[in-house]
Formats: sequence, C-alpha cells, structure tokens
Amino acid sequence: MWVAFASAFSWACTTIMLRGLAARMDSFLANGLRTAVGLLLVVPLALLTEGPQGYAALTPGLVALLGGSVILGGVLGDSLYIGALQRISVGRAFPVANSYPLFTFLFSVLLLGTPPTWEMLAGMILVMAGVYFVARPKKHIAPREEPAPDRRLLLQGLAMAGGAAILWGLNTVILSIGLREVHSAVANSVRMPVVAVGSLLVAAVRGKLPTIRQIDRRSLILLIATGLWGAGLGSTLYVAGVEAVGPTRMATIGAASPLFAVPLTALFLKERPTRYTLLGTILTIAGVMLVI
Repeated sequence: MWVAFASAFSWACTTIMLRGLAARMDSFLANGLRTAVGLLLVVPLALLTEGPQGYAALTPGLVALLGGSVILGGVLGDSLYIGALQRISVGRAFPVANSYPLFTFLFSVLLLGTPPTWEMLAGMILVMAGVYFVARPKKHIAPREEPAPDRRLLLQGLAMAGGAAILWGLNTVILSIGLREVHSAVANSVRMPVVAVGSLLVAAVRGKLPTIRQIDRRSLILLIATGLWGAGLGSTLYVAGVEAVGPTRMATIGAASPLFAVPLTALFLKERPTRYTLLGTILTIAGVMLVI
C-alpha cells in the first residue's frame, strides 16, 4: 500500500516542478525528454532487481500489451487532455479528466471480473469531489469574468477530457493484466521508451524539435529533476502500486495526488490554503479511507 501513496506524493512533487517547465517548453517535447532522462534510472533499476533473466518472460504479445497500454494513456490520453485544455478552462477540463478512477473501476469489472463494492465506488466519488475542491481555481488569480466558450469548442473540450479519462482508466487496467506475467520494474522499462519516442514524435510533427537548441540552464535542471524524480521514480512507484494494490485502488489513490501538493505549494510556492482546500482535503481523506 505504501508504494501507492509514495507514487501519489511523487507526482505531487513533479507537478510543482513541471509548473516551471511548462511555461518554457512544448509539453510533448518536455515529456519526451524528461522520460528519456528517467530511463537512466528505470533501466538500471530493472536490471538490479530482476537481472537480464527478468526479461525472459517477455513475449511479442506481452510487449505489445505493455506498449499499447502506455500509448493509450501516456500518449493518446495525454494528447486529448492537452487538446481539452486548449479549448476549455482548467476548471472545466480537470474535473472531467480526473474522473478516470471511475473508468478504471468499470474496466476492472468488465475485463478483470473485479467484484464491485459500494465502499470502492463511494470512496472514488469522494476523492474526485475532494480533488476538485483542492484544485479549484482561486478567485484572486482567476480572471473576474471568464468569457463563455464557443458551444462547439465547449463540446469538443468536454469530449476530449472525457476521452482522456477513459483512456487513462483503460491504460491502468491493461497494465495490470501485463503485470501478471512480468515484474513491475521490467514492465516499466518496456513502457517508458514508448512514452519517450511517442512524445518526441508528436513534438516533431508539431515542429518543436528545433527548440531543443533553445533550452536554457534552468530548463535543463528541471528536465533532469522531473525526469529522475517523476518519470523515473514516480513511474516505477506507479507501476509497482498497480501490481501491489490493483488498478482501481491505485487509480483512486493516484487521483488524490493534489492533496499531497497542498502543503508543498504552501511551503515552496507560498500559496495559502483556502476553505475549499480544507473541504477538499477532508473529502479526499474520507474517500481514500473507504478505498483502502
């Protein structure tokens, strides 16, 4: 169970570091480069824990399963979410996309035969409600009057955010199927190169690869930090968490990562918690307690 919470904490830390990187680089380029950096940790870790014999269980079908799952979630799912953010506000896109634990739960029931429980469903709903309040935009930094989006763009954005949630949920469940045959460290070392190559290919199509020459020292430091800590350690903990507690519990605990970010943002970014933050914290804790 501890790896699930460690994964959520790692993602919370990474999110704070990514704030500084997001304004400096194309998101796909940054994701591809930091994932490539993360491989410097992931591959040696797999070799140290399992050795070369750990890869003996890999078959073409299993590699396709692991690679396909991360393409669904890490490439297509993330692309849809970014597309949603380009069309509608974070306040609209985030709650919809953050419903992915519900789809993880649904796919677990349909594909894995996991018996549904009211405690699990109620816990997920509480966590998602809590995360919404924790991540709720603050009035003092939000525009006073947000222009109403075009109806077509609104529908497109909501559909993209919902599609991202579906793909993230499916990715987690398919990953759990692959973990029946291979150790989590080996599985992660197979998935990570797919994310790196896929993200860099999207960046190339968008014409962003030449901007690599413009990376400054601060951006390079952030790439290395988010690569080793988030893409390297964080992904390792996430895959290990799916293996340890199952896809539904891991998705729900992972969705609670903004809760861990509250004290970190107060400490490093000097953001003061609001009454909505406190309400969201209470709801999220109650939801996690039901899930575990």
